[in-house]
Amino acid sequence: MLSALIWLPVIGALAITLLPQSQSKKGAIIVASAILILDVLLLKQFDTNLAAFQLSENLPWLENIGLNYSLGVDGLSLPLVALNGLLTWLIICFCENQIKERFKLFQVLMLLIHAGVSGAMLSTNTLLFVLFYELVLIPLYLIIAVWGGLQRSYAAMKFLIFTAVSGILILAGFLALGWLTANPTPIFDYSTLQTLSLPLEVQITLLVVLLLGFSIKAPFVPFHSWLPDTYVESATPTVMMLGGIVAKLGTYGLFRFCVGLFPDAWALLAPYIAIWAGLGVLYGAMVAISQKDIKRMVAYSSIGHMSYILLAAAAATPLSLIGGIGQMVSHGLVLALLFYLVGVIEEKVGTRDLDLLNGLLNPLRGL
Repeated sequence: MLSALIWLPVIGALAITLLPQSQSKKGAIIVASAILILDVLLLKQFDTNLAAFQLSENLPWLENIGLNYSLGVDGLSLPLVALNGLLTWLIICFCENQIKERFKLFQVLMLLIHAGVSGAMLSTNTLLFVLFYELVLIPLYLIIAVWGGLQRSYAAMKFLIFTAVSGILILAGFLALGWLTANPTPIFDYSTLQTLSLPLEVQITLLVVLLLGFSIKAPFVPFHSWLPDTYVESATPTVMMLGGIVAKLGTYGLFRFCVGLFPDAWALLAPYIAIWAGLGVLYGAMVAISQKDIKRMVAYSSIGHMSYILLAAAAATPLSLIGGIGQMVSHGLVLALLFYLVGVIEEKVGTRDLDLLNGLLNPLRGL
């Protein structure tokens, strides 16, 4: 079933390319609905009493370098995978009016993004995680560059550079971890890595490298400069997917790898991380309320909300981690809906300037 969540959208995307333009939306809706049904079945099959990975799939691949096709789902990945399916379905079903041209290509790229996100969140091999993590970058860059605003090329390139740096840091951290634990083959299996013990100094070094990588993706202050430009210049469906679930790869990685693999180093740095998170909450809120562009306001508020997730991780108690996962899901859904409403307002009224948006309930505005 887990492989189906990854490869069904890929196969569906390839099939949609063969359909005529008039039939492409029906095909995309069928694929998105099938994915959503699989998510519901996954939720039903999941045993909440088990803490280990469930429905695991393991296939040997490049065993000489430690890369295997290993999938599994647990209480951290399950709600985010379900959110990914829900947002993909909502975007494909209800956002056609936001994309004025080449909607078939847009649907294909959106399904490929869904596949990459699901693959990353279901991977139990760190190299496989990085592979899916980077595969999301290409279709997302194209969507921003093709269907964005006037500054879309600048925003897409900025997003590409920041995400590439993030991926390089994460890959470097995992390669170093695999090399340090080699016996004799590098170890990239997540469950095996959890059982190994490394010197505290090594844990801290690897933790800082991975934390920087995931902080750029989330993003957290001060690595957020790509976010406002990218969110504002992206089309409504793009920013719904980007802010709603793709950015959660950063917080997912934070919980999964930073907290999960380096508990001793994390406990040592947690007080400083909590202060960092608190400053991020304040910064996001203060900058958001000073914005005149409603889309930019929502973008900056997202930075503050993501910092709450970092704060939950810093506490690192069972309750705070559960709350952090809940915040990921609620933030993803609420942010996507907020950006959808911003898109509707801009389409109906023709502006995002808050100074010009008085009297939205006037029937003449059609809202």
